Amino acid sequence: MQQKQLRFSIRRSWNRARPRMHFLIAVLIFLHLTSLNASYHCGIRKHDFAQLVYHGYKVEDGQWPWHGAIFHRQPNASPSLQYACGGSLLSEKHLLTAAHCVVNRNTKLPWPTNFFEIHLGQQNLMAVTDHVQVRDVRKLFVHPEYSTHRNDIAMMVMRLPVTFTDFVIPACLDQKADRDLRDLEGQLGWVAGWGSSEMRDVSDGLRMASFPVVSYLNCTKNDAGLFGRLVSETVFCAGDLNGTSPGTGDSGGGMFFNDGDRWVLRGIVSFAKVDEQKQEVDTSKYAVFVNVQRYLTWIKEVMAEDAPDIGRGKQRISERECERFKKLVKKRRNRICENARHPHTVFVTFGGNLTQFCTGTLVHESHVLSACSSTRFATPRMIQIEGYGEVDILDITCHPQYNESSKTHDVAVFKLTKPVNMTSNFIPACMASNSTENLYDTLVQTAFIWYKVNETTGQAKFYESDENQLVGERRCQLLADDTEALCLNNTDPLRTETYGMLGSPLQSLNRRSCMSMVVGVMAYLVKSPDDPDGKPVVDGYMRVARYLDWIERVIWPEEFLESNVQTGIGMRSSTDSNKDFVFPD
Repeated sequence: MQQKQLRFSIRRSWNRARPRMHFLIAVLIFLHLTSLNASYHCGIRKHDFAQLVYHGYKVEDGQWPWHGAIFHRQPNASPSLQYACGGSLLSEKHLLTAAHCVVNRNTKLPWPTNFFEIHLGQQNLMAVTDHVQVRDVRKLFVHPEYSTHRNDIAMMVMRLPVTFTDFVIPACLDQKADRDLRDLEGQLGWVAGWGSSEMRDVSDGLRMASFPVVSYLNCTKNDAGLFGRLVSETVFCAGDLNGTSPGTGDSGGGMFFNDGDRWVLRGIVSFAKVDEQKQEVDTSKYAVFVNVQRYLTWIKEVMAEDAPDIGRGKQRISERECERFKKLVKKRRNRICENARHPHTVFVTFGGNLTQFCTGTLVHESHVLSACSSTRFATPRMIQIEGYGEVDILDITCHPQYNESSKTHDVAVFKLTKPVNMTSNFIPACMASNSTENLYDTLVQTAFIWYKVNETTGQAKFYESDENQLVGERRCQLLADDTEALCLNNTDPLRTETYGMLGSPLQSLNRRSCMSMVVGVMAYLVKSPDDPDGKPVVDGYMRVARYLDWIERVIWPEEFLESNVQTGIGMRSSTDSNKDFVFPD
């Protein structure tokens, strides 16, 4: 008989605001929520609870404040609102769940957003108390490679943000995408949900249980026919094999691990085997969980793509241009971006002598961002783009406050004699503003560096490294004496040379949209005072968000003036600091 598998429980306009008044109300609500939410931290409960384990003990109010309930709206059924799955709150507007919870089994397409209703802070499915916050869904992101039992992950974006309370708090994510799953083997992960009770019905009250994570080998041995073909690094197995297991209704909920005083999301309840005689979860078999760490980049990209615009006012010129660049993006059949080799990183030469050069970043079809200090001894004459060719430089504009001796405000814009013909292979990079800068993400350095072939000759080669660690803000100011700089330790053992790196970009990458976001322009190197050999070298970057007003004024002078007169956005957002990032001092 063909082996059956249990897919956990899937049974089952906002009008456009009147412009000014509704926008004002929205801004006030946003500011109010921001102040309220500032006192809550991810994964940290506001109250202490006894750690009950084993056969699905009931949960007290506020014990799992990041667990949400996903309901399906079925107007022609009774009741019209039917519980479907669980989910994990990651931000004021983002709920992470399993893809099969939001996809129609028959059509393989996501259900429409108005089919869902999300409840946060709910303990009993039959009672909507004052603690419960109910939200509609505005957008769904299903993993692009989702298929049955594979890449079973989705993000739900709520129409309105929730207010963090003692009963609604987001979970934490482990920020290291390459975390080895072996770190979890043998550890107890906790699952909360309204899974099947002893009567085989969905439980009214939220329950919790803990399960140890097992190795891939033990999981496969448990049921080679099922797990042998489905287990990979994108999932992991857990269970006691003692009668306790995630049940119908637990699907989409998270598996959490205690990390000091906080709880970290590492898994999503995905699937298990069905007992063919009892037609319920076979508790003698392990359950399978999505390995959240393997999707951390996708999660960040989705959340960044849907970052709230409220309170930001009119879109910046550079942000609007970035949207224009995105329209050129194409991916190959293997889903690799056609511009994956960073063609926006350009080789800048000083005439016919190719041993004199620096690096720049194409940020517009006619403009390159680089460092003003590159003009100290010679004038940059030309850029070279790999696979494209050469374009002459027409004009160079340095920041008016650039100081050669102190190396402060070391930013320059090179205007080209003619625009680069943009294609899916040659796309400019976006520039970070204070609302789009993401210093939590992996920061990638690209440059052209001169490598010696022998004592008399050498060669310029393209260099790329993601081995960059941010230095604390106070320490950076001591090293560089510059409040507008970013400092990073590059720990890449392959970077043996540095000549040519001047003006090179530091960027975050969005592999989903295929776009790079430049956050810094390299201006100098500082030897570490903590090491007798001066290693590792500290790289000093001009922080692009702090100079974006000036950059926009140089590249788009007429549009910048018009935008600044109408909204004042140009001057405000560059001088305000990014409050979302906390430096690792």
